[in-house]
Amino acid sequence: MGTRKFFLDALLAEFATLLLYFLRTMKSDLPRLMQERNLDAAVIFGVDGLGAANTAFTYFVGDAHVSSGYVVLQRDGAQLRQTLVHRGMEREEAAKAGMPLVNYEHYRMPDIIKSLRGDRRAAQVELLRRLFGDLGVAGRVGFYGADSVGRSFNLLNDLSRAEVCEVVVESENDLLTAARRTKDAHEAGLIRQSVRLTENVIGATRDFLRAQRVVDGALVKADGVPLTIGDAKAFIRRSALDAGLNYHDCIFSTGRDSAIGHSIGTPSDVIRQGKTIVFDIYPPGPGGYYADITRTWCVGYAPDHVQQAYETVMHVHNAAEHAFVVGKLTHDVQEMACDMFEAAGHATNRSNFGSVSGYYHGLGHGFGLDVHEAPYMALRGTRPDEFFERGTIICNEPGLYYPDDSRGGWGVRVEDDYWCDENGTFVRLSEFDRTLVI
Repeated sequence: MGTRKFFLDALLAEFATLLLYFLRTMKSDLPRLMQERNLDAAVIFGVDGLGAANTAFTYFVGDAHVSSGYVVLQRDGAQLRQTLVHRGMEREEAAKAGMPLVNYEHYRMPDIIKSLRGDRRAAQVELLRRLFGDLGVAGRVGFYGADSVGRSFNLLNDLSRAEVCEVVVESENDLLTAARRTKDAHEAGLIRQSVRLTENVIGATRDFLRAQRVVDGALVKADGVPLTIGDAKAFIRRSALDAGLNYHDCIFSTGRDSAIGHSIGTPSDVIRQGKTIVFDIYPPGPGGYYADITRTWCVGYAPDHVQQAYETVMHVHNAAEHAFVVGKLTHDVQEMACDMFEAAGHATNRSNFGSVSGYYHGLGHGFGLDVHEAPYMALRGTRPDEFFERGTIICNEPGLYYPDDSRGGWGVRVEDDYWCDENGTFVRLSEFDRTLVI
């Protein structure tokens, strides 16, 4: 029985690996996008290729701990061949990516360098010449991924001069940006997991604030010392790491800072009743995929002007959610938000561009392996036309900000995450309640 169970478990594990490979590599638009760009192949550099350091590389290798190498894509009609070129010390991690592998140490780079009298740049070109020859890479080749500007510039120029291939470098709406504009069910599932883990941290943080005593309008810890933004952020950091999120930082700001859209908060600020707290948290989770959620809180009570602003923000938020429709221009929803805020008496980035009060940013953006990706809900004419599509992942984050209000600076923002599924229905992924008062 033990032997049968062992082989059954092994078979199930192999099936799960194959299923994961199929889902992970279902970049179904890439052959079409490569054909549109007349690309025969694409190379994604994996230098410093872990997580947020190089999301183009992560797009293909996922959670596999491969810190350097190349992903080589070759178009074969409507099919796509993928190869992961890796270092020997990462061979088992590379295998987790589920692609055919090439260990580039097979090419014995030290010998190439010696043969070229120590010229490392020429050696890199020669290594790629040999690799491309073995893989059958030729013709027009696009290059992507993250590396230093100078090193990339020199390498691509050297490849072109040596006629290793026809080097193609894109700027606007490049191959991977276009492919990542929409997400399949697997990617949406990873983002949903990140959202759930992030919401657990939000809930734990709210409970943490609720557990503190109040003395003279300020939250105080058990030792009687006032609770600060720094204390709250230390709790958030521990909670996020315990949840398995790849946490770096978040926005947790109060009072005037909460009206400075991307202020991460002043650590020494004391958390007080009736002051707005903007909590915008955006950690990557499984597969390196982000969540991006914001809640605004007031501890104890909300002043009337904050309550009124919150209701206005939620009115715009709900209208925007219902305006997400496949085929609609994304900037139309931003224009609608500006109409609604201006009708309520608030300046917007359309009526007063550059203002630091009122509503001064876009309504939302796509996200995935980066926290900001296409499409964007921006003002008409400020970006190329973008449309809502099946597979769109986008956040919805209207806000109002008054840093210099005579009653004290305050800000309000509420942000939720959405995915347009295969049926063209926008599904809200974030479910944490949006109550203003703690």
